[in-house]
Amino acid sequence: MLTGSRVARFAPACVAPVALAAGWACAVPSDRPALDENDLDTVVVGQPADSILRPDDDVREQRAPEAELGGRIPGAFPDGFPVPDASTVVDFGDVAAEEGEPATAEYVGLLLPLGAPDAREWLLREAQAAGWRATLGESMTFRRGEEWVEVTIEPGATPDNSAARFEYTKP
Repeated sequence: MLTGSRVARFAPACVAPVALAAGWACAVPSDRPALDENDLDTVVVGQPADSILRPDDDVREQRAPEAELGGRIPGAFPDGFPVPDASTVVDFGDVAAEEGEPATAEYVGLLLPLGAPDAREWLLREAQAAGWRATLGESMTFRRGEEWVEVTIEPGATPDNSAARFEYTKP
């Protein structure tokens, strides 16, 4: 067994050969030549493969513009009659006719992204700009040639939307 004084004399004797070997390894020249940065080959690389990809060219995803109509207006809705962008179709069908008579008109219900007063003003301005004559009352009636559209606008659930019912001639 080693005592305290023997350990103190023995430790330097054990460490000295290890330190000597480490120093010797550092002093011995290596067989490999030192690399010089000017000795490197220059390789020209092209663009990364993903740098030429564009979201518009993605065949798996084509996003529709946010301003489009949500849903599809059915039937004989008059071409060129204005509908606010970002409106949503919520209902459609035939207008009830007299008993035994065929339906002569259709309707479509839209949720409009404008409050009722703003929707009424927008529709009046845009329809007249598109060549429709307006008759105002509780509902608005627009005429252009033989075509007609009757629009009733009611307030929506929030101040910035409204519900509109468009009735028009069925072919």
